[in-house]
This record gives sequence, C-alpha cells and structure tokens, in this order.
Amino acid sequence: MDHYQRALRAGAAAIVLAISLRLFGGGIFQPLLQLRNDPDLLSFLLYLQTGRLVRIAPAPEVTEPTPGPTEPPEPSAEATKPPEEDIVTFSPADLEAIRVNDTVGYCPDLEKLLLSPLEWGEETPTVLIVHTHATESYSGAPEEVYSEQGAYRSLEPEHNMIAIGREVARILEAGGIRVIHDQTLHDHPDYNSSYSNARRTIQRHLQEHPEIGMVLDIHRDASDGSGGSQLVTAGTVGGQRSSQLMMVVGTDATGNYFPSWQENLALALKLTALLEQNDPGLTRPVTLREHRFNMDLTPGSLIVEVGGAGDTQAEATLAANALARAVLALLKSTQ
Repeated sequence: MDHYQRALRAGAAAIVLAISLRLFGGGIFQPLLQLRNDPDLLSFLLYLQTGRLVRIAPAPEVTEPTPGPTEPPEPSAEATKPPEEDIVTFSPADLEAIRVNDTVGYCPDLEKLLLSPLEWGEETPTVLIVHTHATESYSGAPEEVYSEQGAYRSLEPEHNMIAIGREVARILEAGGIRVIHDQTLHDHPDYNSSYSNARRTIQRHLQEHPEIGMVLDIHRDASDGSGGSQLVTAGTVGGQRSSQLMMVVGTDATGNYFPSWQENLALALKLTALLEQNDPGLTRPVTLREHRFNMDLTPGSLIVEVGGAGDTQAEATLAANALARAVLALLKSTQ
C-alpha cells in the first residue's frame, strides 16, 4: 500500500512540474527560481515526495551591500589637533626623594613650595645660561687630553664649563626654548672677582632681554683638597654612569635684601623632583647657602653644580643632558 501511495505522489509531482513548465514556457529558469522561493509550493512538493507535512520558512531577503565611499573621509579637527605636552605634576610623595641641606637653619615649608605654581606669565621664558667659574674642568679620561690653566681648570671652551652649558643650550633650543648662552670667562684672570663680574653680565642681559625668566649659573663642584683627591659623584642617566647634579639656592641670611629667594627654592625642588622621577639617584641634596650668589637679580635663578672635579667630562655632559630635559619639561608644562 505504501508503494502505491508513493507512486501516486510522485506522479502528481511530475504533473505539477510539467504544468509549471508549460505555463512559463520560454523563460524556464527564471520561473523555476521564483517557484523555488515559494515556501507553500516547496512544502507541497516535499509532501508529494515523502508523505510528510513540513512547514518551510520563507528564505531571508537578500539585500545588496551599500557601496562605501570611494574617498576616505576628511579627518576631524580633533583628530588633527597636535598632541598636548605632557603635564608635569608633583605630590608630597616626591619629597621622599629630595634631600635638603639647610645650612642657614631657615626650615622652609618644602611641601608648600614644591606644590606651588611657577609664575612665568603667558609666554615661555627665555633662559640665560652663565658661568661664574667658566674655567672649571674635569678629570681627563684617557681620551680627554687638554691643557690646564690650573688644577682642574682650562681656558679651552671644549673642556671647561662652557662645553657643559652648550649641551644644556642645545637640548633647550631643540625643544623650542630661546636660550642666551653667555660664554664669558668671569673667573679669568681674576678668580676673586668672579661673582662681581658675573653680576654685571647678568644685569646687562636682563636689561636687554626682559623676557628672561630663568638664569642658570652652571658650575662643577670640588672637594676642599684636604684629602688629596678630588670629588667624584656617581649617578646614572638611562642606565649609563653620569655625574650627579646639585641645586644651590642663595638666601638673605647675611642680611642682604633678597625677598624672592624662596621662589628660587621652589624651582630647585621641582627640578630635583623631576630629575629623581626620571633617573633616581641623579641628584645631590638641594643646598641653602647664606649668600645671594647673584640669585637676587631675578626669580628663577639657580646655581647648578654638574658633577665634581673627579668626574670625567663625558659623565658631566650626560648629566647636563638630563638637566636640560628636565628644564624643558618644566618650562613646557607650566605654559
């Protein structure tokens, strides 16, 4: 009986197919494609073939993909905006890495000074670099041969503090900071007149360039000579051995008028903190001294001791590079 029913269903399917072909003669394939998508007809044909009633869901509608633009869209103004400078920030925790040698006993509020803003106005200030003791030099490495004017002193700009100042100026100028690098030998021929000579030089530059907002008097340190050997400092910059850096801040402890000395101390603390953030152990204690050392002429003045006489010039140059990058970051961040 089953064979008989299947035969009847197969014959009916053939008759339906033949009628469809007859009705849609000529364009045979297009009607077949349309019939193939009719769920009711497909369900009926399947019944004729198998004897089972199956409900076939309609085929999903196929849509053509929307063509994309042939030209890339113009970048937004936000996307083309130049990246902002990294903002330098400080916290009370930075004081843990800062040592202060308070030789005058003033005990200033270091946290308040570290966190206080630097007042440089709207324009990035010009930096003046001077050398009160320009002829100071370093211990020569085997490849560093130069003629000495005296013990650890040279008149050759390539081998004294002028070379260190040039490295600082190079980094600052590459970062867009205007630099005036005065290369006068203020300590030659009369060493005892060094600070008075340098004072006249700084005053002249401040009068000619009122946009100067930072004065860096770059020295190198030395021992008192009693031990028979020269001072050697040891820091690292990027994993390489370098000299250490020390900020010296003058005060009014001798009774001379100097109301802004704490502004200079605030700058020294910020620079020291930033140097320690970048290269831990690079700095020596910030030192408060009783004399003004010409730092009363303008806020933003510091003496920076770059290493000691027992260091090599290459080590001092590496430390000077780190100093310049810290100054640059501080100047850019506060504008």
